[in-house]
Amino acid sequence: MTKKPYPKFNSDEEEQAFLDTANLQDYELAAGGVPMRQWLADYEDMYKDARVNLRLPRALVLEFKRKAAERRMPYQRLMRAVLQQAAKTL
Repeated sequence: MTKKPYPKFNSDEEEQAFLDTANLQDYELAAGGVPMRQWLADYEDMYKDARVNLRLPRALVLEFKRKAAERRMPYQRLMRAVLQQAAKTL
């Protein structure tokens, strides 16, 4: 089955109305996106000039290490990418 292209919207409200009723399995969601490895490579080129020290539960750190190993990337890079993505949604 050929999937439909994901439509473009003029506003967040318009997209939300679409998402409330659409079956996303019918749409090609990755079309036009940047592959994760390319995005991470681009992100790594950004200048980093601040340090942050956090105390985290050991289980959370181990989970990041496990998921990073699956992706064959350093776990701190994965943590940074997750934080950046989360900051966009706040």
